[in-house]
Amino acid sequence: MDFEALGYIDEYVIDGENSGIFAGDDTHITYSPEDPSTWPSFSIPADEVTSITINRDTTLTRNRFLGWFFAATTAGLVILSYMMFFAGQITNPEVNSITLIMGFLILGGFTTTVEYFRRESHDVIVIGIKTDRDRRYTVHGRRSDNEFVEACNDLIRSDLETAIRNKNLKNGFSELESTHLSDDNS
Repeated sequence: MDFEALGYIDEYVIDGENSGIFAGDDTHITYSPEDPSTWPSFSIPADEVTSITINRDTTLTRNRFLGWFFAATTAGLVILSYMMFFAGQITNPEVNSITLIMGFLILGGFTTTVEYFRRESHDVIVIGIKTDRDRRYTVHGRRSDNEFVEACNDLIRSDLETAIRNKNLKNGFSELESTHLSDDNS
């Protein structure tokens, strides 16, 4: 086992400041943050690791649904604003502070809708490390990050007890493993 990849500790935050280098070899698993003054680093001896779990976090993959929700909400606000302030009053519309507030809500709804449709869908892998002192460490990474996936694969192939909790990840790692075996045999 020998890997180094970009990882996130604690909670996965899109482009957050909690990123750093997640690395491991046969003796230690470490995390070194990019900004050591704000986030803690850790170094765990491999013989103290009792179990490693690999899971998938899909909470950031449902952007399209939220995009459609905000699109419908914004359309409703546009219709409501038109009916309340502009219907039948094209030459002399009633513009007051509520009209301006509705305008800001419509603008905010529109930009949120566009952002949800354009944003990358973040499929996140969560690595949970438990030590014999009952300490737990969590490292997150993007499933689209090949280095992080390779780090997970190295953990799976290592002598450390590693369990994959997600069926899709298990299938993905077994496909990756069979690809590596066929490349090694070539």
